[in-house]
Parts: sequence; C-alpha cells; structure tokens
Amino acid sequence: MIFVACGGLLMVVGLLWLISPAKTPNRIYGYLSYLAQVNQDSFKFAQKWASYYNILFGGIQFVLGLIIHFLNWDRYFLVWLLTFYLFIIFPIIATEKKLKVFLEKRGNLPPDYVEPDKVKKTRTKGFRDK
Repeated sequence: MIFVACGGLLMVVGLLWLISPAKTPNRIYGYLSYLAQVNQDSFKFAQKWASYYNILFGGIQFVLGLIIHFLNWDRYFLVWLLTFYLFIIFPIIATEKKLKVFLEKRGNLPPDYVEPDKVKKTRTKGFRDK
C-alpha cells in the first residue's frame, strides 16, 4: 500500500503544479534546482515538465501498488519500503535531463555547470575539497 499512497501523493503534487505552477523560484512550492533558476524561461519549462513527470511516475507507482495489492504481495513490505523512494527520484532525474537539453539548445547552459556523474573531487590540504 506504500506504493499506492506515495504514487497518489506524487500525482496530486504533479496536478497542483500543472494547474497552478510557481511564478517565482521559492523553496516552499514548485520545482527548484540550479538549472531551473538560470532564467525565467528555464524556470517555466522546469515547472511544466516536473509536473508532467510527477504525474507520470506517480501514476506508474500507483498502478504498481494496486497490482502488488491484488496479487497479495503485500507481505513483502520490506522490499516495497526499500524501493518506493526510487519513484520520488525518477521525476527529478528526468526533469534535470530535459532541462539540460533545453538549456543546451538555447545556449543558456551556465559555464560553471558540471555533469553530476563527472564530478571529481581532489583533496586539498585543510578541510575543504575542491
């Protein structure tokens, strides 16, 4: 049932963002990331696609939850508890990839942007990494 609850919540959040998207970047409502704050167009684009992806992945998770319940696989609760968070991460990953492509096409990708998978930390003397 955790998939049904979490999927339903993701769909509700996606519908709220679709019906009434955030007008300005803030930490309480709407999708907020580094790439979403590059300019106003990227912010609007991020709000739209984050709502779509939340609805999509929330719907998938909701349907999976119903299938799990009807097949009486609820007794494997630990497995569902350890995997439900993936459906919370998937909309963020998909939105960031879509936003990166959007900004690259328009030539607005920030010069200091680094691919998350290509981050290499070098140790320095002291407490801070570069």
